[in-house]
Amino acid sequence: MATRSLICPLLFSLACLLGNTAHASDWQLCHRSDVKALRFITVGEARLLRQDCNVDNLLAAPMRLEFSYYREVPGDAFAKAAMNFLEKNLNDKDFEQLKPRFEGFNSHYQDIGDGDTYAMVYQDQQLFLMLNNDPLTNEQGDRFAKAYLRIWFGEKPYSDNLKEALLGNP
Repeated sequence: MATRSLICPLLFSLACLLGNTAHASDWQLCHRSDVKALRFITVGEARLLRQDCNVDNLLAAPMRLEFSYYREVPGDAFAKAAMNFLEKNLNDKDFEQLKPRFEGFNSHYQDIGDGDTYAMVYQDQQLFLMLNNDPLTNEQGDRFAKAYLRIWFGEKPYSDNLKEALLGNP
């Protein structure tokens, strides 16, 4: 049993290293935005990256969403905020069906400090969560990825200004 629990993370890391997620040089910056807390305190920067920014749907796979922070943020703050915005942006049925998967994904958020960068990479019908380019977890399925991205791009996003800026509509 202990061997199996060690093999799964090793296989996941190996898959990321062997090309399951595109190399950093393959991504180009499409749009950026300040990340604000309480709507006026700049705590970081968000970037939407793609291998080609000249597409009709910037949120279609493959895409990369990065958040670099200028201050410390506890990991549980990310998890709580994520669940709050997922519940606001999904109907009750979809939220309840995906909730255990959201909780599992969110359990991998860690405390971060000045200069740390979270990335979410959506490709190959998977959503990867990375911290400073180190893989933390991934979740299978377009349904999950599209639902999770509603935190920032849904009808009731984390920030309307951030959403519009990342989509190129400042």
